[in-house]
Parts: sequence; structure tokens; C-alpha cells
Amino acid sequence: MKNKLQLFKEYIQNEGVIMSLVVSSLCLFLLCIILICSAFDSRGAEPLCVISLIFEFTYCVTLSFFLLRKREKYVHLLPFLFLNWLIGCFCLNVFFSIFEDLPVWVYLITLTFCISNFFIYSTQNKSNTALALFFINGLSYSLILYYALYLLPITLLSVIGIIVLGIGFYGLVPAIISIGHLIRLVKLFEEDRQYFISFASGILSVLIALFVFTYRLNIESERISQNEIAKSFDYNDDLPAYIKISQHLEPNFFNEILLKKGIVYKSSDDFFSFRGLDSFGSSKYNERKVHNPFINIAYAFCNELNLSTDDRINILKSNFDKRLETEEQLWSGEDLFTKDIKEDVKIYPEARLAYTEITMNIACEKESWQDKEAIYYFQLPEGSVATSLSLWVNGIERKGVLTTKEKAQAAYKQIVGIESRDPSLMQWKEGNKIVVRVFPVNYEKPRTFKCGFTTPLQAGNNEMKYQSLSIKGPNISNASTLSRIQITGDAKVRTSKDFEFKNNFYVNESKGLDDWEAAIPLNKINSSSFTWKDKTYKVKEIQKVNVPFTASEIILDLNSSWTLNEIESFVNLPQKSIYAYSDKEKKEITKENFKEIQWEFKNLHYSLLPLYKITKNSLIITKSGAFSANFEELNESQYLNKIKTGTKQQNLKVINISGEINPFWQTVKEQKYLDYYQASLQKSLQMINQNQFVLYKTDENSVNIEPANISIQETAKDSISKSNGPNHIYRMYAFGKVLEEQVKIQNDTLAANKYVPLAKDANVVTPISSLIVLETDADYENNGIEKNVDTLGNASIKNDGAVPEPHEWVMIIIGLTTLLFYYQRNKKQKA
Repeated sequence: MKNKLQLFKEYIQNEGVIMSLVVSSLCLFLLCIILICSAFDSRGAEPLCVISLIFEFTYCVTLSFFLLRKREKYVHLLPFLFLNWLIGCFCLNVFFSIFEDLPVWVYLITLTFCISNFFIYSTQNKSNTALALFFINGLSYSLILYYALYLLPITLLSVIGIIVLGIGFYGLVPAIISIGHLIRLVKLFEEDRQYFISFASGILSVLIALFVFTYRLNIESERISQNEIAKSFDYNDDLPAYIKISQHLEPNFFNEILLKKGIVYKSSDDFFSFRGLDSFGSSKYNERKVHNPFINIAYAFCNELNLSTDDRINILKSNFDKRLETEEQLWSGEDLFTKDIKEDVKIYPEARLAYTEITMNIACEKESWQDKEAIYYFQLPEGSVATSLSLWVNGIERKGVLTTKEKAQAAYKQIVGIESRDPSLMQWKEGNKIVVRVFPVNYEKPRTFKCGFTTPLQAGNNEMKYQSLSIKGPNISNASTLSRIQITGDAKVRTSKDFEFKNNFYVNESKGLDDWEAAIPLNKINSSSFTWKDKTYKVKEIQKVNVPFTASEIILDLNSSWTLNEIESFVNLPQKSIYAYSDKEKKEITKENFKEIQWEFKNLHYSLLPLYKITKNSLIITKSGAFSANFEELNESQYLNKIKTGTKQQNLKVINISGEINPFWQTVKEQKYLDYYQASLQKSLQMINQNQFVLYKTDENSVNIEPANISIQETAKDSISKSNGPNHIYRMYAFGKVLEEQVKIQNDTLAANKYVPLAKDANVVTPISSLIVLETDADYENNGIEKNVDTLGNASIKNDGAVPEPHEWVMIIIGLTTLLFYYQRNKKQKA
């Protein structure tokens, strides 16, 4: 240790070292601040760049002059020169976006190269430490070579820049450092060949890693290309061209990188051609664009995917659930983060419902030159509905107003896109997803919003389960989260994460938003109801009916998740015809060929059956996975048009033997193109043998909530009915009725949903209605939005109970009047 310390003291006594340390430390410190500022689009980055460039440029010109005149005397300062040149390159990249956004590891590897130069240039004795440093230097030197090759096409422009502005020199810096470093190393290699072996091993290790990575990318590229070729022979032109690839693509790290080429990751297809200084990426995809040298080099040796940008984005949506990233964004939201989350859950066992209230604090890390727009994506459990929205404006909570989706969207675009003032918008999306937008958010103006969701409990054989919401948004993973559960009644709860019982609440503090569930014993439905205006809404047990059904054919919706035993169990059914569809071709499955058939579908991860072609009165057995294309991605295809116009009359039944349901089947179920039932494999075989199917009994004045096994019935209010349940009962009924009517009129573009007033009355977000918060009452008037009067209004965790009956209102008024009378009388007596 003393020896190393002594060497350092001797080194700093050399001429110019102390000054070089001061300047380099200052410029390195400024670069760190610049990178942090530029990462958050801060206006403070550019002035700091100018200051850093002035120091660095003055120092480098002076040192270069001395090196040219007295090289041997100042050669020990060469590592400082290289370091400051590279600092200048990174500073200049803020003004001229040549490299785009570089990942953090690039800066660290570059710094490692510069630091290792200090040691290897002054190496005197061979040691294991010296050999390790040469290895590290070789590894990091490969990045400098990348810089030199990457900037080679702009060499001529850099020379012109030197003549005109002087800053063009930085375009030549990587090449100059590469050559200068090699010249310096040659002398060291002559002294000891072991240095060369260590240095070369460092470069070789990078090349091996790059080879392995590129080889793996090429395997995925080849798989995608094979599906492209196979698609060219298909006669199924009803589906978009990319669907075949999406169906056969198993999501993984490597094919995601391939699909993001030029969309998220920088791609230089030709390193030796002039690229210009323009930015890259797609405005249709909201993810920070990155220049990753490792990935960029690998792209150069990979086969090009014959897929358009739109096709690749659609595959990212279908297979990687990147639908949030493709939401239309009027303002950037790249630099936002979720600071705090409050997750408040109230469970109503008697009604088999729950209400979840999510409060989020959004912030921006650093000051930025423009306001930000935050977008959150809520995947709701089946049957759930959004019932409240609030935005804090100037410290005051402003509650959302329900209006038509067209009016809400137009008002939001007008205020955000043109007037740049405070709104928040909540919209329903296909597949029971909710999108919430908040604007503006900046460093000086963090925002708070709150939204509420009514969800059915999932009823099992012996217990009911509450499933937490799946939420995506700006950097949720590091948010401080407070979760709280309260239960009406005395039911015991079992949770999948640790909750502590405090003051009649179950409380948990954590980081991020965990996926968790709470289970309580299954109760019998007694008399939970809610009275609103002249109607009463009662919760009843759902009525299942076993109806006779002899399937004309049984269609197995095969994919890679099916096992041989599952297929064989259906093939062994006596006197049943079993088929599968491969694209449009129907194939019979027999005892002789079922293994071959299963092999054909081993790489198919989801299917899109031609439901409009399937024989009438057929039974479909599906085993759904988690992902698929949805109706939105298929919107302009002939396939979807035929589904909408030619499926309902086929009287198809479907049984899902999986516990999951993908977006395609979810929408088919919601829009009632066929009768859907979820059952185990054994139960489905039993139903087929008995020639039965299970339907849920429905009528004009009821709505079935299948996950909770309940039905909500509307009746006329009478003197006997008691309003003892939460108002969420009515909200669920209204949501169900709106969806039912929307399904009926979906093919009639001129028809209007007759339940629009019902949606407004219950304050529920649906395919036809949205919640919006505007800054002032005048904003509502200017955009033709009427405030809700005599409606349930926004749901609340604190106010969810029954509305008093008229005679109860009379008793309350009498009681209050009596109290006021006695108060005034006592006051006069004391006086």
C-alpha cells in the first residue's frame, strides 16, 4: 500500500499533473450534471455544456501544443488529454444529437478506458494487476473503436466543422484516440508480449460476447423469416400479414430487441454511409429512444425483418402487451415517475363486490422546458367498472364529470393540445381496460389524481377472492405504496402479502405495486340491495341452467399449451367428430393422427378461429393463454368484418378449460358473439357426454355478474324493500346494461345506445361515456359539457351506503330540528 501511495505522490509531482487533475475533475463533475439534466430534458444542461467545453477546449489546446513541442516531457499527461477529449464529445452530443441517448454503461466503460490508461501508460514491472489492467483496457478500447467507426461517415463534415467553427474536431476525436492509443501500446507490447496477450484477450472477449449475442438474434430473426415465408403461401388473406408471425412468436428478450429495431434501439444498417444528424424512432411508440452500441453492431450482422414499423408495433402490442406505449400522447411523458401510491380497498361480502380507490402522486425529477403528460393503464378484472376520477387543482380536489366519450376526448385535446391547461381524462378501452391521462406535470408542479373501480369478487367453491388491479404507468416500481383493506361485517380475510391489522384496517407498506389477492369465506346471498329513485336493485344468486345441446361438431382450438393427454381425452369420446382449424383449413382429429396434429400446433401460441365458417351448433373447446391480438389490432381486416357479421347466427358454444382468457376471447365473450363457459377438463367432458351446456338465465331487468356468481335485478321500489347495500350494486347494473345494449347495436352505425342516461346516472365509464376533470366551470360550459345533477356522482371509499328513504329523510330532519331547538333554548338560558 505504501508503495502505491508513494508512486501516486511521485506522479502528481510531475509537471502539469495537479492542474490536469483539477480541470479533469471539474469537467467530469460538470458532465455528470449535464447527463442527469439532459436525461430529464432540463434547460440547465446547455449552459453547463458551454462552460465545460470552454474549460476542456482551452486545456486540450494548451496540452496538445506542449505535447507537439516537447512530447517526452509531457507524455505522462496523455491520459488526461484523452479523457477531456471524450468529455468534450459527450458534451457536444447534447447540442448535436449524433449518438442519441446512450445507456449508462457506455459512459462507465468509456471512463474505465480512460482510468486504465493512467496505469498501463506508467507500467514499469509486470504483475498480475498490470495484466488485468491491460485486459480491462482492451475490453473498453473496443468501445472507442466503435465510436471511431460510427463517426467515420461524417469525417468530411468534421473537417469542414474544424475550419468553420472549430468544434468539428470532436467528430475526429475517437479516431485520433484509437490511433494514438495503439501507437503508445506498441512500445509497451515490445517490452513484454504478455501485455499484448492480455490486451488482445480483452478485445476478444467482447467479440465472443458479441458473436454469441448476434448468433442468438439471428436464430430469432430466422424463425420470424420462416413464418414470413410460410405466410406468403397462405390463402388466408382475411388477416393482416403480421398475424402469422405474431401467432408463432414466443415473447422473449431477443425477439423484442429485433422488433424494436429503429423504433426504440438505434440502427445503423450501413456504418460507412452518411446518416445525417436527424433523430430516429417512431412517434407512434412512446418509449425512450436508446443508442446501444452492442445492439447496434449486432443489428448490422442480422437479417432484416421484412416487417413494416406498424406491423412490428402491432406485434409488440399483441405479444408483449405494449399497448400503453402506443397510446396517443399529445405531450411527452418520458421523464415522469410515480412518487406515492395509496391503494384503498373496501370489500362488501354481502354483495360480493369491492371498491378500490387508487391515489397517485406524479412528479418530474428535474426541471424541463416543456410540460409532461402522464398516462396510466388499468387492466380491470372481468366485470369491473371505473366509477370515479378526481384531480387536485391548486390544492383543491376537483371531481370528474361524466359525459359522452366524444365530448370528453374533444375537450381534452382542445385544452391540452391548444390551451395547455389542467385536465384529466378517464377512458374505457377494449378488453375492459381503463386509460387515465393527467396534464400538465412538471418539476415545479407535481400532480395528484384519484380514481375508483368497482369490482366483483371471484366466487369459488368455498371462498371469494379480491384480485388487485394491474396498473402500468410512469416508473411505478419505485413508488412508496400504502395498501389498506377494510371489510364490512366480521368476515375473516387471508391475503397473499403481509397485512398488519391496525384500527380495524389491514395495512401494508411496500415499494411499487405488487400483484396480490385477498380471500374471504364464501357467503350466501341474503338481502343485499340498493334503492335509487323509484327502483330497487337486489343482489341474487346467479341462475345457471343446464340446456340440452348436442354439438354438430367439436372444434379444438389448439395451440402450444395443449398436451397430448388433453387432446386424446376428446378424441376418445364415443361417437363424436373432433376437428381443428389450421388457418382456414378444417382437419379431422382421430386416434391415428392426433399426435401429428398436436405437433403441427406446437409453435402456435394463440389462434384466431374463423368463427364465421364453423358449422352451426358447434362446440369449441379452447385453452386460452395470456396474450393475443385483440379487435383493435384487427380493426381494418376482412377477418374482423366477417366475425362481426357472420358469427352470431352460427349458435356456437365455447368452453375454456384454462384459468386464463386472452384479449381476443375476452372481447368475443363480452360482445356475446357466442355462448361462453369456463370449466375444467373433466367438467367439459362430462357436459359433452351428457349433451348439455350451461347457460346463465337472463331477463330484461337483470344483469349477470359471472365472476361473483350473482345477478342484480331491478324491481319497482316498495315499502318493504330495504336499501342496505352499497351504491356499487346500481353502478354494476348500469354498466352491464350499457354493455348489453352496445352489443346489440354494434353493427348499426346510426343507432344510439338507449342507456346513455343510465351511464350518466350511475357515473360509470363505458364504451360510450368517459370521466373528465377540467380546471374551471367555464371550461365545462365552453366545451358543451353539463355537470351531473341528481346522479350518484363519483364513487367514494367513505360514502358508499344506502340512500335514506323519504320517510327516513323526514325523521332525520325532525331530529336535527329538535336538536337545534334545544341548543338555542339552552343558549338563551345561560345568557
